Amino acid sequence: MNWVKWITHARKIITAFRENYELIKSITLTSLILLSLVLTWSLWTFKPSHPLIEDARTIKKQEVDDPAETKEVVNPTQVIYHKGNKLFGIEANDTIEEFHNHLNETNFTIEPGLKNHMSFDPEEILFRGDPYVEVVYPVRMTQEIYKDVFSFESEIMTNKPQFVDRIFLYQNEKTSNIEGYLVSYHSKKMQKIKASNNNLLPLIKGMDDMVTNGRLVPYIAYDIEQRSDDARNEIQRRFYLPKNNLKLKSYNFISNTTNEDTYEMYKQALFKDPQAVKSATSDNEITYADGTAAMVVNKLRNRFEYTNFAGSANPNSRQISPLFQSIEYINTHAGWGNPYIISNLETNTTDFWLFVENLPVLEHDIQMSLTWDKGELQKYERSLVQLDLSASSLTEEITLQSGEAVVRELKESDYNGNYIMDLRIGYTMRKRGSHFYVLEPKWFFNYGINYETYGWQPLFKEDREEGF
Repeated sequence: MNWVKWITHARKIITAFRENYELIKSITLTSLILLSLVLTWSLWTFKPSHPLIEDARTIKKQEVDDPAETKEVVNPTQVIYHKGNKLFGIEANDTIEEFHNHLNETNFTIEPGLKNHMSFDPEEILFRGDPYVEVVYPVRMTQEIYKDVFSFESEIMTNKPQFVDRIFLYQNEKTSNIEGYLVSYHSKKMQKIKASNNNLLPLIKGMDDMVTNGRLVPYIAYDIEQRSDDARNEIQRRFYLPKNNLKLKSYNFISNTTNEDTYEMYKQALFKDPQAVKSATSDNEITYADGTAAMVVNKLRNRFEYTNFAGSANPNSRQISPLFQSIEYINTHAGWGNPYIISNLETNTTDFWLFVENLPVLEHDIQMSLTWDKGELQKYERSLVQLDLSASSLTEEITLQSGEAVVRELKESDYNGNYIMDLRIGYTMRKRGSHFYVLEPKWFFNYGINYETYGWQPLFKEDREEGF
């Protein structure tokens, strides 16, 4: 009978199992341990992908504020007119915005060749007394940035200058067309360019009239020089300062209320799964965290710091400028709130100034900073203050010290010129009442080996007042 064979076969299996019980138990236990290790490792290294959620959130975030373009945040802060041995300039003036807009609307062509000078003084090298306009930017632009800011009719070659921080413009007397140079003081290189349209022509031709009617005022140059190996003085940095005392306006602004709704907006924008975020309050700080990231709100400083602990999602991702990454991130994560311009650009970090009435606000707590690693945001710091720029009121006119007084103060205070990284007029920002802020112009300088060492500080100490 078949059932006898089945019983005999089953007895053999049971006997084999009893004889090898310990071996089977050991194999099973080892397999379970290995499976446990694999599952634990997968849990530790797992980074969820939520393309549908992220896409939906991106659409919602873009509705919060108008997205900015590169050319809107890369903004000049000075326009200097060179005429013979005289300098004329503009500070906190709408003419700077005019130049910015006209430059954005101008098409340029790149001329062959590249000028490279070890002893770099454009007045001696190029113009020899002929008038020209210098548009000065607060940051050194790489090639990928300035070809995105300006319109070029031909592809820029790899040997063209990097770290461009100013543009020279002049009218060619023979053709009446606008020509100029992309200039890098850092690498001491200049690239000849020509304008293909005449958008800039009225501004360039009108510089003498601006001098006559007082829109342009006398300026002086202050150079940071270094002795070269061949015993010549090389210009490392050049600053332009108004020669005489300068009167600028101080403003009052009302700010939007910062409350739980503000924190909730950024929580929804920054965290991938806002529902998983927990909060904790201690003293004047609120911490929001989900295990992979944290946002710490400092209520006294009205500022937050967002940190991503998860690391880079793709270590082999293509490296692009942190400026482009930062603009895209802010555009799609609750927006800008107020106008900002780029103030500093490093390998992985982009810093922005609040820009009001054509001047930067140089208080640290109002500045914005984003740090990246292989395409993944690591840290995002910004102020929660949002000024209502449509409702400003003029408080008074402030008389600022002359450029000659600035140079004298630097020398008498025994500052080492090699450590003067930047020198400019900007706003302090002081809080008056719960929703009122005063922006007051002052002289600032950045003294240190890099921007993160000391930061911006008022030059004339007797005028120093706390911000907020």
